[in-house]
Amino acid sequence: MADYIDIEQAKTLDGLRIVAPPGRPNPWAEGLKGMCHVKNLPFTLVGKAAGHDAALQDWTRQSSAPVAVWNEERPRTTWNEQLYLVERLAPQPSLVPDDEADRILMFGLCNELCGETGFGWFRRIMIVHGLLSNPEVGEQGKATASYLGGKYGYSPATAEAAPQRVAQILRTLSARLAEQQTQGRQYLIGDTLSALDIYWSTFAVLVEPLPLDLCPMDAAFRASFVNTDPVVAEALAPQLLAHRDRIYHDHLRLPMDF
Repeated sequence: MADYIDIEQAKTLDGLRIVAPPGRPNPWAEGLKGMCHVKNLPFTLVGKAAGHDAALQDWTRQSSAPVAVWNEERPRTTWNEQLYLVERLAPQPSLVPDDEADRILMFGLCNELCGETGFGWFRRIMIVHGLLSNPEVGEQGKATASYLGGKYGYSPATAEAAPQRVAQILRTLSARLAEQQTQGRQYLIGDTLSALDIYWSTFAVLVEPLPLDLCPMDAAFRASFVNTDPVVAEALAPQLLAHRDRIYHDHLRLPMDF
């Protein structure tokens, strides 16, 4: 696993600093790091403490990760702000299509993965529900689940609705990939790698992590990430996971390598 500096040290540095939780493949953070890797954009990793991080709150006025901080500019705390930032800092290779229709489609599908009430949002609710309803989960696990549940608006009603929403997004991505493949294209948008390919590859960890030798992580975290819901399982086309594997092989570093 890569080395992380603490927040107080990070505040004294210039350049690009990325705040991320060490020891597990946070899909938002892995997407941001992956985009930097593709662009050969150097950054310094900053560790986020588990749960509410008071030092991060003091620095960025919020306590979620990832956060991208460039020099003295305002912290970027959302996926689209972070994408715009890395596009500005390293314009080539661009991960945003030039074609207007492709660009609109890419941002819309990325939001379905990364945004509020999207794939990651509702998979987090499913994970929280699984932890809170499992009598074998200890107090620390339930405390973590309660903290995340508060952030993501967990309730029994949202947990009941979550699998259908997750499955809907997976079916949309699967149909998009199939349409591209019928045209001889290897990516989800256009003819080149885009942010959507990267974000799908990193968010797939929330339903089926890469094998243990490629993504070593705490056994409890791995077990909570693996999907067990039949509605989601039916919508998770093998082609989507094959696409994830190819994007990692051809373009990205493994999640726990940096």
